[in-house]
Amino acid sequence: MTRCIIRILVLSIALISPIVKAQIKKIGVPFITNYNPKTYKAASENWDVLQDSKGMMFFANHFGIMQFDGVRWSIVTQPENKSMVRSLAIDKNDKMYVGAQGDFGYVIQLPNGQYQYTSLVKLLPESARNFGDVVHTVIRNNEVIFFSYEEVFIYKNNKIKVLKAKVKFDDFFEVNREIYVLDNAKGLLQLKNNTLATIKDSDKFAGMKIRKIFQTKNGLLLLTQKNGLLTFNENQLKPFVTEADDVLKQNQISTGIQLSDGYFGIGTRQSGLIVIDGSGRLIQHINKQMGLQNDYVTNLKVDKEGNLWVTLKEGISLIQISSPLSRVLDTSNSETKIYCSQIYQDKLYIATDNGLFWMDWLSYKNGKHENANFQHVSGMSENVWNIGVFGSSLLAFEKNGIFEVSGNSAKLLAKTDGAWKGILVPNHPDLLIVGGYNGMYLLKKINNSWVYQNKIKGFEESSRVIETDKNGDFWIAHGYKGIFKIQFNKTFDAVSKVEFYNQKNGFPSSLFLNTFKIDNQILFGTTKGVYKQDSNSKKMILEPVFKKYLGMENHIRLLKSDNQNNIWYVSGENTGKMTKKTNGSFDVEELPFRKLRYLYVPGFENIQTTASGDVFFGTQDGLIHYNTIKNKQYQTKYKAVISEVKCIFPKDSLLFSSRFDVLPNKTKEACEEISNVLSHSHNALHFSFSSLFYDEADATKYEYWLEGFEPKWSEYSLQTEKEYTNLPENEYVFHVRAKNIYDVVSEEAVFRFEVLPPWYRTIWAYILYLILYSVVIYLIIRYQKSLAERDRQQLILNQEKELLRSRAELNEQKLTLEQENMNIIRENLETTINLKNAKVASNTVNLIHLNEILLSIKELIGQMDKKNDVNVNFSLLTKINKLIDHELQGDKHWNEFEEIFNQLHDNFMQRMKTTYPELTPRDMRLCAYLRMNFNTKEIAPLLGISVRGVEDTRYRIRKKLQLPSDANITEFILNF
Repeated sequence: MTRCIIRILVLSIALISPIVKAQIKKIGVPFITNYNPKTYKAASENWDVLQDSKGMMFFANHFGIMQFDGVRWSIVTQPENKSMVRSLAIDKNDKMYVGAQGDFGYVIQLPNGQYQYTSLVKLLPESARNFGDVVHTVIRNNEVIFFSYEEVFIYKNNKIKVLKAKVKFDDFFEVNREIYVLDNAKGLLQLKNNTLATIKDSDKFAGMKIRKIFQTKNGLLLLTQKNGLLTFNENQLKPFVTEADDVLKQNQISTGIQLSDGYFGIGTRQSGLIVIDGSGRLIQHINKQMGLQNDYVTNLKVDKEGNLWVTLKEGISLIQISSPLSRVLDTSNSETKIYCSQIYQDKLYIATDNGLFWMDWLSYKNGKHENANFQHVSGMSENVWNIGVFGSSLLAFEKNGIFEVSGNSAKLLAKTDGAWKGILVPNHPDLLIVGGYNGMYLLKKINNSWVYQNKIKGFEESSRVIETDKNGDFWIAHGYKGIFKIQFNKTFDAVSKVEFYNQKNGFPSSLFLNTFKIDNQILFGTTKGVYKQDSNSKKMILEPVFKKYLGMENHIRLLKSDNQNNIWYVSGENTGKMTKKTNGSFDVEELPFRKLRYLYVPGFENIQTTASGDVFFGTQDGLIHYNTIKNKQYQTKYKAVISEVKCIFPKDSLLFSSRFDVLPNKTKEACEEISNVLSHSHNALHFSFSSLFYDEADATKYEYWLEGFEPKWSEYSLQTEKEYTNLPENEYVFHVRAKNIYDVVSEEAVFRFEVLPPWYRTIWAYILYLILYSVVIYLIIRYQKSLAERDRQQLILNQEKELLRSRAELNEQKLTLEQENMNIIRENLETTINLKNAKVASNTVNLIHLNEILLSIKELIGQMDKKNDVNVNFSLLTKINKLIDHELQGDKHWNEFEEIFNQLHDNFMQRMKTTYPELTPRDMRLCAYLRMNFNTKEIAPLLGISVRGVEDTRYRIRKKLQLPSDANITEFILNF
């Protein structure tokens, strides 16, 4: 019975941990990408990792469930009690089950991208709620099992069965859909019918602290925490001896994973990751010194691309175990640049900018990494540009000269201004030409040692790149000038002929030219493909084979053949291998080498191959090894995802996001109400996107297309965000897809949304416009009717007006006749007045003349002398004189004058008397004469006074009229 149970256990435990199709290289250290807490902005501790059906990575972090989409990290949800997450499991519908500290439950993604956590602890009785960390979560059939050290919880049909430990549980295992629990006191227990039952001899496993169990061809492989590895076969436990026993026993095993090819990955608490094969040989020991950021491994997971995710007590590391490339020397944290590498006498030498280094290659290749560290070759500490085997000697070419290397020391053969490279003279294996900074040098092999001879005369150019053709001519490439073809004299101590080729000879440019030797043919690398010299015209022309496979648009930086008829090249930023087929054509392979982009030292691209299939690439990032036997699937499918969508204006408002607590609605009902129909004020959107491909994720490029706004896809770029502003009303679909470093295009992601028109272009607005239009039409019709009515009324009015006008014309004609009569009367009156004026003027003139005569007579009478003229009758003269005075002062003529004057001058006299009553009759007469515009001389006879008298009278009248001194009395009277 015992054997039967053990056999069942052995058969079932084989499926405890899925055998993941992944490999890990033995040579070198795989590429490692470290994500520290500063990068993912969460707690340092991570306990579990899983990948959903889309390819999204999730991690059990101290702060909650952490998501990584290849570009962005975010905490997507937390347990209700805000405790750390310890374990994760996911079903085929991407429903995650979560084990936390004192809590467990499940997580679903809502339509708005948010993840909603639902605790299942509320289904437990109060007595079962006091438990610690749920360190394992397993989905089996239609039930979920949550494991803590105090209790096991079986969730099914929304009910939970609780199995309590009498003391404490230690660990548990899923075996072929069966659950086994390791109890500290009872040993191995099996879960059957919701109870834990002991198996026979189960106490044999008690206290062993087993952390993982794997099925091997020799039985079960048990990983214990402190006692290393054990095998269980035929009811017997035996130690499984490995090359890593000391490390495993001293550093405590924490977890493990079974890889393909019989490899096992073992995580430790104090020494990182150990990889062994099925025989116990150490394949890899990746710890903090080798690039892992922390030595405490908490869990291991291989993703769909074959990358190994390592969760750590501090951080997360991604180890690209499926890549055929690995680092032999990791110089990412130093300034070392590798210019060349060479295997010589089972030692690997590397030429760097800090000198020459070597390591025991056989030990390193066999996995004995602790005895295979790079050591400095003494005597060389400057830039070593090249190393090569010439005969049985290893020579190094350095800034200070030429060295011969033996073991871990170097001997100076010749001190020069600088040496680039050496090349044997064809048909003269004892002669070596060395290209230097300023010309070339000759070395000769004497007594099996290379001896410096002299500097070669006749050529002073830098000679870093040198090749020889089948005719024994030397071709030297100068990167900034062109190509030199050199012929030496018979003693090789001087140059006999130099030919120079540049753009004038057919090259596309004189810059960045290189020369290579492939199949005994001299080829030239240019900025526009591979060229060769035409044997007839001597012009440089495109080489047709390389034109076909490498094109004519890339800078050919390196061509190198190996002993398997492969041609290695660096074209632009791409490294590749051309493998010749039996029909003479080539297969071109570039995908495995995409990681090498931008890693080479510009101008010093170096590829070293060996007969055993090892290939070395010298880069700024260390020495990289390539294994041609190891194959990786590069055409794996993956998805692009839209990580976040938010409206920019009027303020940032998220429409879709998985980030925790960035959207207000966390319930499923609330999210179902979310609509991607946006008001016109929210017509500016920001999209964040990524791809679920994690191999060199930073090099993944994206293209996008907003259907309904843009006519076509954008160009590929590294941009992972896109904004659109001022989108017009329309229905839109945002498309995005990715292209990884292997040129594999992802499945596209889409986000559909609609921008509504502004309120003034909505259906309700158009209805309003229709109503307003109808109202306007109605008003226009009504207005037209009112105009017609008004026109009718106006016509009637016009007719009435016409009648009135006719009457008015008649009246006007009547008035015109009356006016004409009046004018005739006025003309008659004016004629009468004029006649009277003429009469007044005539009378006045006559009066003036008469008065003048009278005054003259009076003056003559006054001149008579009464004494001398006795004969004169003076009494008569006196009477005559009196009569004259009476005549001059008489009013007879004045009264008549005044009457006519008032008629002609609008009652002037009466108005003057009324206005100025103090005026005397004489004053009035003077004013009348002034009104007639008479002067002083003309007025004096009329008044019968002298001119002086008239002046005095005028003065008195001014005072009575109260005129100012500057006023003209005549103008005043004329205007009165």
